[in-house]
Amino acid sequence: MIFQEDYGGFVSVKCEKCGTIIKKHRVLCKQYGDEYHFKPPIICECGSSQKIIYKNKQVDTPSNEVIDNSVKCPFCGSTQITANNKGFKFGNAAIGGVLLGPVGLLGGFIGSNKVIVTCLNCGKQWKAGKY
Repeated sequence: MIFQEDYGGFVSVKCEKCGTIIKKHRVLCKQYGDEYHFKPPIICECGSSQKIIYKNKQVDTPSNEVIDNSVKCPFCGSTQITANNKGFKFGNAAIGGVLLGPVGLLGGFIGSNKVIVTCLNCGKQWKAGKY
């Protein structure tokens, strides 16, 4: 976690893994010089947690380290992926039509705005944001 700022009774930090900004009330921490000791520890949505945040911490990335931010398949590691909306489902429309009549045909649109990611290498599919 990287210290962001201390203002208005809150301390904000940034998760080093996912970049999420987290705000915690000053009551939940004690300051010792440039250190903020949190009890309970700060826990990010990505699972990263930390008890002590240093106000003047410098994050150094070695010059020979290459940061790879490319999107990869969680199953085979390929970067050849595509993302599309689920679309209209005729099965849902048919069931809705039988149960509710013409209005039930709209059931085919349920979940149509969800994004499905497909790996072009291994063919696996997953919901966007799941991995």
